[in-house]
Amino acid sequence: MGSSTTVLILSSWSWEPLTLLVLIAAAGLYGFGLNYCRRQHGAGSTKPGQVWYFAAGLFTLFIALQSPIDTFSGQLFSMHMAQHLLMTLAAPPLLLLGTPGCLLTPFINWHPRIRNVLASLTSAAAAFLLFNGTLALWHIPFFYEATLQNSLVHELEHALFFWTALLSWWPLLSPVPALPRLSYPAQILYIFMMVIPGAILGAWLVFADRVLYPSYAAVPSLWNMTALEDQQLGGLLMMVPGKMIYFTALTIIFFRWFGQEEEPAGGGQLL
Repeated sequence: MGSSTTVLILSSWSWEPLTLLVLIAAAGLYGFGLNYCRRQHGAGSTKPGQVWYFAAGLFTLFIALQSPIDTFSGQLFSMHMAQHLLMTLAAPPLLLLGTPGCLLTPFINWHPRIRNVLASLTSAAAAFLLFNGTLALWHIPFFYEATLQNSLVHELEHALFFWTALLSWWPLLSPVPALPRLSYPAQILYIFMMVIPGAILGAWLVFADRVLYPSYAAVPSLWNMTALEDQQLGGLLMMVPGKMIYFTALTIIFFRWFGQEEEPAGGGQLL
């Protein structure tokens, strides 16, 4: 990597004010929520390490949205896929692991209709369909090209990816008994099912014999990659590193299921 490339990378941080404000506000609300939980339910209402999980989730979003990953996502399809992986497979589980149940319970129990709607959205079937349907929709060339041409459409895409990803992790990592996790066997089946759509989409990108998104072919190539090679690399990112996160979760669940003492009914604990 030449010095000019290094300078380009170091100077390519976004520092977009609205995104930074949202991340700072999320950290502030989280701190307020922790204080509320501890005042109302005592120190035992939060688990050791939860603050670090939540902080890691916010930091992952910061890297995805403010670092050169975001800046180069308009020039490299593979960089855009790396950004999406951080937003959907890394940040959401970290944020859920860092969220105490007592922080969400008052909102969930505020009104029966809210609880019923949330129960429907966080069910395994709905979470699976919403996330994978959103993922497939935005990779249709017409919609994907729209995200590259219009910043508002791009922000909508990112919002839908993140929130549906959060729903998709809920059956595995729900922090509240009112919206419970799946049982261990159901978690394993759910993860197997979650792997399939992304693998199909990744294979489609890898084995395509043409550039599917013309905007990437129209910009100067970076790092001596053609647009088709860049597209293939993006597909490989979806097929390999992305799925390793799911298989890591599956391995943890499997060994906890068979190696841990029997737990009360209502769902196993991933972590």
